Amino acid sequence: MSEIPTAPPSGFRDFLPEACLARARVIDAISRVYRSYGFSQISTSAVEDLAVLTGKGGGENEKLIFKILKRGDKLASAQGSSELADLGLRFDLTLPLARYYSRHRGVLPSPFKAFAIGPVWRAERAQKGRYREFYQCDADILGSESSCCEIEVISAVLSVFKDLALPAPAVLLNDRRLLFALCDRWRVPPDKRGDFCIALDKLDKTGPDAVLRELGGLLGGAASEELRTFVQSGTADPALLSAAAPGHMANLLAIRDGLAKLFPDYGSFAVSPALARGLDYYTGTIYELRLATSAGSLGGGGRYDGLTEKFGGPRTPACGISIGFERLMLLMEGNVKVPGPDACMTVFSEDLRPACLRLAAQLRGRGLSVDVYPGAAKLKTQFKYADSRKARFALVLGPEEAAQEKIKAKELATGQEYLLKLDELVERLA
Repeated sequence: MSEIPTAPPSGFRDFLPEACLARARVIDAISRVYRSYGFSQISTSAVEDLAVLTGKGGGENEKLIFKILKRGDKLASAQGSSELADLGLRFDLTLPLARYYSRHRGVLPSPFKAFAIGPVWRAERAQKGRYREFYQCDADILGSESSCCEIEVISAVLSVFKDLALPAPAVLLNDRRLLFALCDRWRVPPDKRGDFCIALDKLDKTGPDAVLRELGGLLGGAASEELRTFVQSGTADPALLSAAAPGHMANLLAIRDGLAKLFPDYGSFAVSPALARGLDYYTGTIYELRLATSAGSLGGGGRYDGLTEKFGGPRTPACGISIGFERLMLLMEGNVKVPGPDACMTVFSEDLRPACLRLAAQLRGRGLSVDVYPGAAKLKTQFKYADSRKARFALVLGPEEAAQEKIKAKELATGQEYLLKLDELVERLA
């Protein structure tokens, strides 16, 4: 008889209690900063109709959807057809946001500043830092065309990184419309611009030679010398960029300078004309945050004006940003303090358990975290349990302590013991 595996599927993970607490603390820090910028938290369904996830905007990610089979009679009647699925797990938080906004815009403020934190799923090859299930932490502004929105969302993420004491990242800026203007210069057909951006987006993953080969196949021959130089260097003459798209280049420079003024001592800011980002729904500015010590980006996003039109609503300007949470946690590894409870309450005997539970409730009512030992065991075993929980104190309420209306508190780090009244104990724990 074969054994049922205890490991999760490839690309999925279990988290031990300490890891869960570390992740929760970082998510709390991100949420706190987002709220301080005036973003309101929302939540969208993990499962979406396939029509939401396909057809416009997902790019390469549409090939990575975890699809959900039709159920019951619908599945039976679909046998032999080309599509047995009608639902899918979301692969990012932006398309669900566009659906959410289209449905609820009548009761939402305009502009609408939203943030969402949650898991997404992609059926891609698992590797370190890239999983099939991972978290995204998004901040978006819908309903405004102002470039102040780009400055705002990027600033929020920079504030998160600063709050978490991370090294200052490099912020790379570009504009899809600038890329399209360069496409015109290099005679890339309009119907191949999306594929051009997808190929360019692989520059930091596969290298310039592989990208040039892909572009050669896309364009039906060798790339021009100017395009080859652009791909190999990752940059271009600023005068060429300004001549190709003067308005969009000026906008990028205004965003760059605005961020530099807000963060004069944290981060670097530059226009990066080779930055592409692979999602089709981007229509304007795009950006990424990178660290020299970390592969890939720590966050990124862009402007996706008009994505709500997919759902039949009016055209809505929008831009957003997403933090690469799993890469962030790799950087934070070992640096997130994960304390145990303030105290573990031992149970001297079963007849004293009600008194122990009452005492724990009183301490919790004073804002302290208290773990009462479950079950029965010798005090030595209970002290070991308190130590394994990384509790600061182990509390004992035995017959002698109960008679004196006091509690014995042992500080586990030092072994120091105290005999205290309730108020004294609260003061000591706090």
